[in-house]
Amino acid sequence: MKKISIYIVVFLIGMLPMFSQSISELKKNYSGKIKWIEKTKTIEFVKSGVVFFENKTGTGKDLENDQKNHFWTVPQEVKNIIIGNNVTVTVAFQTSSDIMISGRDRKKSIVYGTDLQQWADANNPGKQNLKEWHYSQFENRGGVMSIKNLTVLNPFSYFVQGFGHVVHVKSCDFIDDRGGNQNHSDGFVGGNGSTVDDCYFEAGDDVFKAYFDYSVSNCTIKMVENAVPIQLGWGNYSNGAVCNFKNLKIIGDSGRGATDNAVIDGRAGKFTVTINIDGLEVDNQNAVMVSLWDKTMTLNGTITNAKIKVKQYSKRRTAGVNNLKICDSVEQKANYDCKQ
Repeated sequence: MKKISIYIVVFLIGMLPMFSQSISELKKNYSGKIKWIEKTKTIEFVKSGVVFFENKTGTGKDLENDQKNHFWTVPQEVKNIIIGNNVTVTVAFQTSSDIMISGRDRKKSIVYGTDLQQWADANNPGKQNLKEWHYSQFENRGGVMSIKNLTVLNPFSYFVQGFGHVVHVKSCDFIDDRGGNQNHSDGFVGGNGSTVDDCYFEAGDDVFKAYFDYSVSNCTIKMVENAVPIQLGWGNYSNGAVCNFKNLKIIGDSGRGATDNAVIDGRAGKFTVTINIDGLEVDNQNAVMVSLWDKTMTLNGTITNAKIKVKQYSKRRTAGVNNLKICDSVEQKANYDCKQ
């Protein structure tokens, strides 16, 4: 959600070696029970608990690491992480190699963050105003990260971040039910070739960050307070991105008030982004379809097989160039219903 310089920093940090915490360290610093299967290089969380590493700086100066007591920097020898059935684990994962993270049961295998609102905005134990993009529940810094068949609830900050790296997500629920504003619970950003399929998002921030070329299918988004289903960019870094969606459903009656509850929003930067959606259902009578804040923004793309019910097409933020075609038309109206 920040300017381009932030994401340059994120990308460069992703290029640096990670200092992982070993399996034995995890065992010592987890209040539940885990199992290590050497043959398949698998860690399974078999009983609920909290991961808490005490060896963080705590200086108040290292805003990337100070409050990462619940964050496990996964060693590269681990290839699989499983969340057991009826298991809730307070943990966040940072990885740097190919890995699969999955649950035994989509609804009962839970990765948990915090019940605190605005955790990254000085509402954490250290009372620090953190750099929220460093505090994703799942952060991929290298290799391919795959996530499937689990629920992620109330993240510390972002749900899934693979800025410039590939992430595949399937059959998961991502829910922020704390209410309030500025929880920084952004949904998903993945590098070129990433995919998201059969997922539910109830996130209080940008749900899909259209910064790279990736595909989304069979997903539902509930627009709660401060939610933006598709974010085109907060800086120049998204220029040239193409995101393809198939069977996207958007429900709810709220959104980000500053953008008039926009379904598609471009906030800051100079970019051209293409959004293609085949099969879109939107039902939010308090929403607008498109909000482009600056004349430096261009939205291209097509929406087909659409059933859209919003308050109006756009409202205050119409400075950018909107070439989006809905139902083969550039007419900017609130409601569409077409099969093609």
